[in-house]
Amino acid sequence: MSSIYLIFSALWITALCCLSIYFFKFSKKLHAVEIPLQLLGFSFFGFAVGYAFYTTHINPWLLSAFSLTEEIHYIRVSSNAIAALSIFLLVFGLIKLLNILQKQYLIEKSVDGLHEQVLHQNQLLSEQSRDLEIRTIDYLEQREAAIEADRSKTDFLRNASHEVRTPLNAIIGLSELIAAGNVKDEQEQKEFAQMVIDSGRKLLKIFETLLEISRLKSDEYVANPQPANIRGIIDECVALCLPRAHAKNMSFVHVPENDEGIYAVFDKKATYQILIRLIGNALTYSPEMTSVTITIDHSNSDFTQIKISDEGPGIEPQHIKNAFELFGRAENWQHRGTESTGLGLALSVKMANIQDAKLEIESDGNSGTTCILSLPAHESSARKAS
Repeated sequence: MSSIYLIFSALWITALCCLSIYFFKFSKKLHAVEIPLQLLGFSFFGFAVGYAFYTTHINPWLLSAFSLTEEIHYIRVSSNAIAALSIFLLVFGLIKLLNILQKQYLIEKSVDGLHEQVLHQNQLLSEQSRDLEIRTIDYLEQREAAIEADRSKTDFLRNASHEVRTPLNAIIGLSELIAAGNVKDEQEQKEFAQMVIDSGRKLLKIFETLLEISRLKSDEYVANPQPANIRGIIDECVALCLPRAHAKNMSFVHVPENDEGIYAVFDKKATYQILIRLIGNALTYSPEMTSVTITIDHSNSDFTQIKISDEGPGIEPQHIKNAFELFGRAENWQHRGTESTGLGLALSVKMANIQDAKLEIESDGNSGTTCILSLPAHESSARKAS
């Protein structure tokens, strides 16, 4: 029994010594808890020494061989004092360790809170940076649009002044010749007067077109699309343009010929002005003794297309976009000798847009031009197409 007790005591003392050594080494790695861990190590070491001393000298089987002398009493008191001191150091070290660990836990918790705040602030900064980037892009786009608008305004004023100055100079020059009597005969005077009238009409046409464009931009004109027969409005426009066609020995070709039953949804006034301008352009840019082909295509269930094709020189593909701008013809097209203001297509596009229609131009620059007006299809024509 005593041998087992000694072995157990030896193992217990060895464990306490190992714990002491462990805490001594571990305290070097954690500077924040170095002193408490050292105290804890000392307490374990002292407890081990006291326990060993007590076990060696005050063991019951040793006491049975001796009587309670003053020496044994002194040894017992010393062992108890060492054990008590070891227990005190052990408790003190544990309390200090718990205190340090609590502070360290609070510090880590505070650090975690600060880390979350930093992450939150970083997220806010990222969102603000993203918003700032979007606003910067919007600002740059608006700035570019403003610059482009200012450039377009400058180009418009330059081209407008050119187009207005040309007939105005003709009116002033011819009027001065007539007023000064610098004419050969009455026939020449009539010719000059007719040229003044033509120039005045051209100038009036320019102003009327500009006013119409201004009305469309300010939304003063309200479209009223209604189902109507397409051939009817085409015939009205052709009848108005027949004198100009006959003057150039030109003719009109309708495809198909029996297209009286095709309907579409459109604003009659706006569509009438569009077709007048498209047919007028076809007559203007086509050579004499040619034809203008007007095709009605209702094969698409959504749109009914009116195609006006001429046999003129055509438009270069890179100039098609410019053709829809104000004074686009005067600035970019090569046939500036023709009598056109360069406003017709720009106005026609706006009149098409207000009634949910679409105006396009097809040309390869060599063999004529085809203007395509796509009007919303009517149910009856859509059923026939399907």
